[in-house]
Amino acid sequence: KNYIIIWVCFLTIGVFSCMKVSGANDQDPKQQKLQIKTHPCERECQSGKEPKTCHYKFEVEYSGTLNKACFDCPLNMTDCSRPDCNPADGIERRIITVNRKLPGPAIVVCKGDTIVVEVLNKLPAATTSVHFHGLFMHGEKDATAGNKEKNPQATPWSDGVPGVTQCPILPGQTFKYEFVANPAGTHWWHSHAALQREDGMYGQLIIKEPDDENIQRNLYDEDLAEHVLVIEDWVHKSGEDMFIPHHWDDGSNKATSFLVNGKGRFHNFGVNKYPGLFTPVEEIFVEQGKRYRLRIINAGVSLCPVEMSIDDHNLTVISSDGADIKPIQVNSLVLHNGERYDVIIDTAAKVAKTYLIKFGGLMDCGANKIHGTALLRYKNGKYLIQQHKILKGPTKYSSYINIPGKQLNSINRGQGDLKKVSVADLRSAKKETLKKADRTIYMSYIFHDTSNPDFYDDQTYSFADVIGKNNLRTPMMNNISLTFPVSPLLSQIEDVDISLFCNSENLDPEVHCKGGFCSCYHLYQLNYGEEIDMFIIDEGLPWDVSHPFHLHGFHFKVLAMERLGASPEYLFGLNGPGNNITRQMVIDRDLAGDIPRNLDSPPNKDTVAVPDAGYTLIRIRADNPGFWLMHCHMSWHAHIGMGVIFKVGSQKDLPKMPSKFPKCGNFV
Repeated sequence: KNYIIIWVCFLTIGVFSCMKVSGANDQDPKQQKLQIKTHPCERECQSGKEPKTCHYKFEVEYSGTLNKACFDCPLNMTDCSRPDCNPADGIERRIITVNRKLPGPAIVVCKGDTIVVEVLNKLPAATTSVHFHGLFMHGEKDATAGNKEKNPQATPWSDGVPGVTQCPILPGQTFKYEFVANPAGTHWWHSHAALQREDGMYGQLIIKEPDDENIQRNLYDEDLAEHVLVIEDWVHKSGEDMFIPHHWDDGSNKATSFLVNGKGRFHNFGVNKYPGLFTPVEEIFVEQGKRYRLRIINAGVSLCPVEMSIDDHNLTVISSDGADIKPIQVNSLVLHNGERYDVIIDTAAKVAKTYLIKFGGLMDCGANKIHGTALLRYKNGKYLIQQHKILKGPTKYSSYINIPGKQLNSINRGQGDLKKVSVADLRSAKKETLKKADRTIYMSYIFHDTSNPDFYDDQTYSFADVIGKNNLRTPMMNNISLTFPVSPLLSQIEDVDISLFCNSENLDPEVHCKGGFCSCYHLYQLNYGEEIDMFIIDEGLPWDVSHPFHLHGFHFKVLAMERLGASPEYLFGLNGPGNNITRQMVIDRDLAGDIPRNLDSPPNKDTVAVPDAGYTLIRIRADNPGFWLMHCHMSWHAHIGMGVIFKVGSQKDLPKMPSKFPKCGNFV
């Protein structure tokens, strides 16, 4: 064995202490044999080459951070890189892993490849599923509204939503997802079973394309697999142990730290505060004189937008949610849950040293000053300085937020601000002029002070009766809470009770409501091929916050974004004076012609935030037949009904289901 062992000693307030930090060569032969191999589908993509079929096996099981696989991590830093060691932020807790990794295994393929993922559920008493966030599930070629022929490559049953596109995967069962990799871009996969994403069940999904098809290729020199950063707001309890106390008592809903690619810096294992001894953070390596493409994924779960910046580097943003945009250079970038952004950094004329990649938590994460760090390390031919010599002691939250200069995707902002650029200010890299929509849907949400029967009893402990933080409100869309059938809509529509479908146009209070609380299979029918303008409206009560919404199976176009509240300086917290609106106010403004739409090359997205007391206007082209979920991408909000289902096309438009597709339902 080749050991490099450094004894780091401190003299702090008269106390002399030492600790052992092992260097990069401290690796035993067993570990050297278990290096991760590159998947054969991770390759250079070339035009004219036959696409590959890419097989992956996912084993879902419980594990723990800093468990026995970690040996002496972080006292021996090399142990932190052992197989199946997930150091996280230095706090031990239960997690759910795929293939014992946090995050789970990366999927990196070329556009047009067929991805086959076999998921084995090894959880002893919980179901699971996997959603491939950003994928269309309609095959290799883009769908066209004018083509009414059924697409033989369409696989909407691989979208991964129990009750909508599949049955949940029971303990011991294996489910096979199979679909064509489309669109190209930065995507990710995650569990779509309740409270599992926050326990670590997620990973990156990168779809690359040939250079001659990549319209941004001349803007950068390197696009490396190790230059993907996945951020998650992290807590030190399981998802269940956070959700239940918050919804049944006054438990916290606030994150405790950040993980970047499963690595964080929270617990100090050292004797002294400075420099301290922490679990390692993620680091990426660059050389001077090159332009690098970085892919950033926000896998967050709570009310925690993330402000990202890199010390002494500008960010040139070229893509969002797998869709190319006209490049825009900014100093910082905000990512909401589920969003992805691709940025270019230029290393020319930079001093060859280590720079901090900063992730500052906003809104609820600001309460605990949550922030995370990764390192941008320049290769300069010298001995690499160890992390504990760069990150000395705790980092300061104040240096991770409110970065000076231009910012993209700022929270609770409308369009038109040159310094705080909204998504609606962006333009697609592909020129396109839209026509007038066929119709408009107005979708609003608010947090209702009614007794949700899942958490209250109207007779004995109603919302009005309970005290303090126990009177938790319920988010609803168009005053309806979404519930899911036990039989999937896509494959077993004949087994679903049609009386339990509803929306704002056909709600039956006798059937769908109880004590003022309304819930159902909240569904809207979209005609195959129609163009729909949809307002997602935040009525503003009772807090000034911002919610990210994700639409499965589509890219939508962002036409407008506006905040209408009377106190725009209130960005977060209890409702500012006049920071509340109604759905009808937006309808009236739109009918009066007071909401202009950008129809000139609007940006494509699949996840977008909505300003508080305002709206985001999106255009959907209903060209992908199936049942598709749209929901708030905060984990708890999605779980308790902040969503809606769109059925695109009629039953005869839907693709034929595979033979022997799993069925499920009630036992009575």
